Parts: sequence; structure tokens; C-alpha cells
Amino acid sequence: MKKITFLFLLMLTITVSNAQETISFEAPTYSLGDVYGQNGWVTTGDGAGGFIANQVISDEQASDGTYSLKIVPEGAFGGQQNPIVGAFYDYATPVSYVDAVFSADLYLDTFDSSTTSDFIFGFVNLTDGAFVTYVRFTYTGDISILADDGTGTSTIILDDTLVDWTPLTWFNLRVEFTTGGGIEVFIDDTSIYTGLVATPNTDIEQFRFSHDNYGGFAHMDNFRTNDEALSVDEFALNSFSHFYDNDTKELKLNSPQNDLNNLEIYDILGKLVVNNKISGNENTTELSTLNDGVYLAKVITKKGTKTFKFIKS
Repeated sequence: MKKITFLFLLMLTITVSNAQETISFEAPTYSLGDVYGQNGWVTTGDGAGGFIANQVISDEQASDGTYSLKIVPEGAFGGQQNPIVGAFYDYATPVSYVDAVFSADLYLDTFDSSTTSDFIFGFVNLTDGAFVTYVRFTYTGDISILADDGTGTSTIILDDTLVDWTPLTWFNLRVEFTTGGGIEVFIDDTSIYTGLVATPNTDIEQFRFSHDNYGGFAHMDNFRTNDEALSVDEFALNSFSHFYDNDTKELKLNSPQNDLNNLEIYDILGKLVVNNKISGNENTTELSTLNDGVYLAKVITKKGTKTFKFIKS
């Protein structure tokens, strides 16, 4: 069974940076072969005092230019319980979590196989030995986020975005850290998730592109740290807002400049419990028949899709 580990027995230090950086993995800065030791990149230890050598700079695929970073299974190990095999980038100084933006172009192998790996795009604070958050692309095709469940109990969950990724094609992933420990995740500039990071108010000391060593491969290109602006999405520009009223058991949507088309609500197990066609700029949906708990709402509008969590109590 594949399980989740949140802590690492690792250590580093101190000053905080907001530096902008784009890594395109191109020559002469990078050369083909083992990525270990190239410009701040390291790999998983081999258990004998060395490091694995199969996480490489490759010329097989690239979203731009000629080279990309490729991660593949390590033959010396079997499948792992957690995505610990891969390439890790150590920042020279920690990256502040305040309004941080990370993105990359990804090309992932096929899924729907028990012999295919889970892949993660993750952010670690080594000093605390904890993931701040990560985006996980599972062997079943799901995209999940390591997150706080939003109940105020500091419960960490692997939150399913209810979005699948497309194999064997390049796509852009962007992760934005927002105020109050928030996170928003985009695929090709479309927001697929908003929520809370697993470890809030914590700077990023290491980035991890890794897998659980079951099979398959993944490429990454144009890895950016704070080298693009925070998104100003159409929902923000059009003042999209939502509110769940615990007194009336109603979910209220308001989108003054953007027509509403459909509302889907999923329970914490991913089951669709509400699917309503809606219209106009405002909507109120009565939810008294739903059990108390955490729900994910997906609002489809004329100009795109917005997802958010709410708690019914």
C-alpha cells in the first residue's frame, strides 16, 4: 500500500530570500547525465553513503530548448511507500513563503497501473523536517494536494482536486502561496484548487521532484521560482465570492460580472452530492439534507471554473 510521510530527518539553515530564478536545464549550465552535483541539485541517498545516479538531465523531451530533468525508477530499490526517490534542489537561501510562486512544465508517463509511480512537486523545510505542501500526481491519474483540512484542528490530508492529469503531453503546473497559509494550484493557467498548506508560515528550503519508484518516468522543464507574477484571475477581477451560512444551511454565490452556469459539490470521499444548473450572477443553494463535514464546491462560469472548500456544521 502506498502511504504518505510528512516528516524528514534532515537539517539546514537560515536567511530568507525572494530571489527570482528560472532553471531551463540547458547547456552549458547543465550537461547530460546524472543531475547530482549540478548547480545545487542532489538526489536520494543509495543507503551506502552515496547517491542514486538515474535522475538525469535528458535530451529525450523538452518543452523549450533541448534538455529537461528526467526522473525514473532506481533499479537498486523496489517500490517505496512514499515518493522519496528523485531529484532535490537545495536553495542557497530559504525562499519566503509570502506570496511565493513556483511553476514548471511537466511531461508524465501513463497512469492507471499499479506498477506506475506517484510523482510529487513538493516544497520542504529541512530545518523543521516537514513538507510545506506538495502536488501529487497519482498512479490512478488523480491530482492531490498535501493540505490542512481547514477544520482548525491542524489535520493534514491528501486533498483530491477531482482533476485528472493528461499523460504524455507537456502541461504547465503553477503553485501560488497566498495570505493566511493559503495555496492555489493551476494547470495551464486554469485554477484547479484553493486551500491551505500543510505547514503554514514556513519558508521553503528545498524543492523535490520525486516518485515512489514503482515505474514510469517524468520530465520537468523551465522550473521557476518567483519568476512570474501572481495570477490576477478573472474571478478576482470580477469579484467572485462565496459564503456558506450555517444558520440557514445555504451556500451563496455572487459573481457580478461573470454568469454562473453550474454548481457541483463533492464530499470528502470525492462523491458528487450536488449537481445543479444555475444561471445569472447570484445563486443560493439550500444544503440542509447534506451531512455535516468538509465539502468541495466546483463552480463553472462563462469564463472558467473555480473550486473552493467549505465546512457545513
